[in-house]
Amino acid sequence: MITVQQVITLMEQLAPRSYAESWDNVGLMVGDRNVVVTGVVTTLDVTEETVEYAIEQNCNLIVSHHPLIFKGLKQISCDTAHGRTINKLIQHKIAVYSAHTNLDIAPGGLNDMLAKQLGLIDIKGFIKTGEEALYKVTTFVPESSADAVRLAMGDAGAGRIGNYEHCSFSIHGEGRFVGNEDSHPVIGAAGALTVVPEVQVNAIVDGTHLSKVVAAMKAAHPYEEVAYEVLNIVEPTSSTQYLGRVGRLPNALNLDSFREWVQEALPDANIRFAGIVPKAIQSIALCSGAGAEFIKDAARLHVDAYITGDVKYHEAQMAKELGLLVVDAGHFGTESIVAHGLRDYLISAGLAVPVKAFTEQNDFFFV
Repeated sequence: MITVQQVITLMEQLAPRSYAESWDNVGLMVGDRNVVVTGVVTTLDVTEETVEYAIEQNCNLIVSHHPLIFKGLKQISCDTAHGRTINKLIQHKIAVYSAHTNLDIAPGGLNDMLAKQLGLIDIKGFIKTGEEALYKVTTFVPESSADAVRLAMGDAGAGRIGNYEHCSFSIHGEGRFVGNEDSHPVIGAAGALTVVPEVQVNAIVDGTHLSKVVAAMKAAHPYEEVAYEVLNIVEPTSSTQYLGRVGRLPNALNLDSFREWVQEALPDANIRFAGIVPKAIQSIALCSGAGAEFIKDAARLHVDAYITGDVKYHEAQMAKELGLLVVDAGHFGTESIVAHGLRDYLISAGLAVPVKAFTEQNDFFFV
């Protein structure tokens, strides 16, 4: 049996919550993380149509890119589409998990999906967003309690390395202490030197789970006063996080061929061009969704074209001034691929329940 939490764990192996921007809302939006999953629907947005599809397919978990709940809710009323959607989710006991900017940033996430869809090669990060903070937590515990402390730390999020969990390293040694008259030692007596066979337990943890791990470690530890230390680990360059991607097409194209290339790769896109057309187009920067704010960054890289969505008038004017070709493939056009991308990821991760991709129609814009 697969629970909602187990699917969340798979999602956060792909897109850790710590990658999300501070203004974002990601994670479990609705539902019980302990419920057994009958099936999963992956989607860009959680709409009434998405929920109806989940009901039809007997799926009780929806994994979306755009958060179902973004800002604080003041009411849930069936007078609104959003209210009806949440009400129906609750009535049918369907959980919703959303991965937004953390999925945009994550290696293998939406921007890598978009670069792959466009056939780019030599792909690198575009806009640096930060580096993952990692810590090493070390504590000293009697041998008889070491397993309980390791388990508590691991359950709280320590020791996650790639596809492995509960990773730790231990060293056996000898602990010595003398309790004062106000102490109540678990081992030994107050005022006497006590020597205890102890285990030094070491585990790494990311910044998101650090406080939970320390609290869990203290709760499981038998000592009245817990000795421990937390060290910041300097991350290698490979841990740097980026929004968007930069790459190149296998061959240089003229504008007409490039237009056909993008349209074939992104069939849901209503493509518009702005700026200046170069003689040949091969080097590409991209950012899924609304990435017009990075037009200057793309121009500084001297790429031949920048692909994103939601480009406004003055941003198009700026692209012309900077001598950059900007391709506005639309918010929906650059992100609708996420439904199939997440479905393929969860299936390849070995999720043993049905996984269905729901791609809604872009029917709110029309010609």
